Amino acid sequence: METVTRGIRRIGPYLIASALGALLGASQVPIGWVVPGDPLPTAPAVVPEEWIRPVWLNALVGAIVGASILAAARAAVRAALQAVEAGKGVALLQGSLLGLIGTLFGLLGYAVLELLFGTGRPNLGLQLAQAGLLLFLTYLGFRIGYSQEDLLGAFVFGDAAPSPSDPSSPGGKTPKVVDTSVIIDGRIYDLVRTGFLEGPLYVPHFVVGELQRIADSQDGLRRRKGRRGLNILEELQKLPNTPIILWEEDVSEVPSVDRKLIRLAKDLKAKILTTDYNLNKVARVSGVEVLNVNELAKSLKPPFIPGEELEIEVIDRGQEIGQGVGYLDDGTMVVVENGRRYIGKKVRAVVSSSLQTDAGKMLFVRAKGEVDGQYQQSSS
Repeated sequence: METVTRGIRRIGPYLIASALGALLGASQVPIGWVVPGDPLPTAPAVVPEEWIRPVWLNALVGAIVGASILAAARAAVRAALQAVEAGKGVALLQGSLLGLIGTLFGLLGYAVLELLFGTGRPNLGLQLAQAGLLLFLTYLGFRIGYSQEDLLGAFVFGDAAPSPSDPSSPGGKTPKVVDTSVIIDGRIYDLVRTGFLEGPLYVPHFVVGELQRIADSQDGLRRRKGRRGLNILEELQKLPNTPIILWEEDVSEVPSVDRKLIRLAKDLKAKILTTDYNLNKVARVSGVEVLNVNELAKSLKPPFIPGEELEIEVIDRGQEIGQGVGYLDDGTMVVVENGRRYIGKKVRAVVSSSLQTDAGKMLFVRAKGEVDGQYQQSSS
């Protein structure tokens, strides 16, 4: 039942628009053509003209035009809302005003063409030329106004108006594009909650799709990471002070998720928020600023001191013989020496050393029982 209701809501407006267009086309019958009629019996040399205006053809064209206008209007509204959310409200206003000016010039051109080439009879070629000129000038005015963000300010105030999305303007906030790794990492939530990270934060739909694919993975570790990421995203949306914008537009011509993020950041003039070492390097080479949470943690978080104790769940084998590997909640990799036998268990361990890189932190630990045994052996 819900599927049927959703289908009616999706198709219903188009059916109504098509019906109205068909009714208007059938009543006005604007489409027609001239054919020679039968010769007059009193004057056989005179062949009158006869207009053919099929009602069914006008109704069909009217239905198609009605549905097309509705689709274009919905797409325009959707694009306008996304532009406002992206901080492009001023550019949208400028585009609308210059589009209106373009329409006025288009109407003037319409009248000039009618004076020059009008014959008093319906002329399909002339009507298409007039409509094309009107649409072209309207679109041209909108594109000029939308692309020149400071045009309205320069015209009204004599100088460029400050853009709300410009970080150099008073109160401006630079948008950030969020990638999959930083959502799974989870520390973004604390940064936003405590006010150290301001929005707006853009979460592309292909990032959400990647999180869902990870959460549906057959591998247990990947599945837990994906579900953690979805939970973090849900909690971020509940925070009141930072807008989380789910960006629906896709960059279909770019296959890689990392390349999509870089392209989106360039389009939005945003920074990329990540913990991915490779994305960090590629984005900076491409001229996009990056906020790496691991670099922030490296700068602020004191290093683990050898001898500190922690509890870790060993979930996989390490690269070396006998090693086990686990992860802290912040994504830090913990290598447990002689920990392969503890796989699937939690173990109390003592830090022996740590290694911090731009790709993340690594801890090397030993099970507490082994360390105590070594101490007892050395003391004896």
